[in-house]
Amino acid sequence: MTFKQSLLTICLAMFALGAGAQGIPDTDIYLVSLKKSKETVQVGTPANITQRSGYDNQPSFTPDGKYVLFTSQRDGQQTNIYQYSLAGKKTVQLTNTPEAEYSPLVTPDGKSFSVVRGKEQHLWRFPLTPGTGEPTLLMAMPQLIGYHVWYNQDSLFVAAFPDNPPMGMYLAVPSSKQTMKLEESIGRSLHKVPGKQAVSYLVPVSDSVAEIKQLQVKTGERESLIQALPGSQDYAWLPDGGLLMAQGAKLYLYRPGAERRWKEVADFTRQGVKNITRLAVSPKGNFLSFVANP
Repeated sequence: MTFKQSLLTICLAMFALGAGAQGIPDTDIYLVSLKKSKETVQVGTPANITQRSGYDNQPSFTPDGKYVLFTSQRDGQQTNIYQYSLAGKKTVQLTNTPEAEYSPLVTPDGKSFSVVRGKEQHLWRFPLTPGTGEPTLLMAMPQLIGYHVWYNQDSLFVAAFPDNPPMGMYLAVPSSKQTMKLEESIGRSLHKVPGKQAVSYLVPVSDSVAEIKQLQVKTGERESLIQALPGSQDYAWLPDGGLLMAQGAKLYLYRPGAERRWKEVADFTRQGVKNITRLAVSPKGNFLSFVANP
């Protein structure tokens, strides 16, 4: 499958989830410990934190690193947002609405989380503590919002598309409802770069090749960091500036400016993990959450 075909598959899956469709592939969310060791990282044994039949996806950590937010489709209904406690090893439901919600991220104020919601795929805000407020609309665009990442209190970057790929990258300011298109075609993995006034994203170079690029927000300068692993679309930053990416059941590390290529740091084949996607690193860098086929 080419990179462009993969984007189309992703977008079709999002529409299917929004419609409450059946037949979504089973995916589980895993949690694994990380520990920095000289120029590499020590990786623990992954634990399946969902362990059920159905769709569990799009994990992200809360700023205190104590919880993982994720999207889940249960009982054949639309997707809702759930929260897993690392200490208590318990899961609670955060949203329960007729509309589908996905791509949860805690907002910069730490009191709420943003989601892509409904068939219109607008950006909404929900209180992080259920029952403490009503959801509110954050941003509506003519394009369908697919993915987003917060840059600061007032602005975020979104990946959005008219009705078919490619997804473009936009700088969005919800308070003024202004948007600015910055890239014509990107993948789904958007991140704020740790320690820098920059965001990173995946850009297709050809039908089969993509690269990870970095945008300096103040200057607009763009820089290519490294070619993505073949067939992979998701990556995550470590707090110290290292990059993690997966291919199949294997996890790889790359340190911009210090290395020339990806280096394998873990192989989860023996744990029955397959097709790793959707990586998220905790704020302190001591845990990695990822999605895989059970």
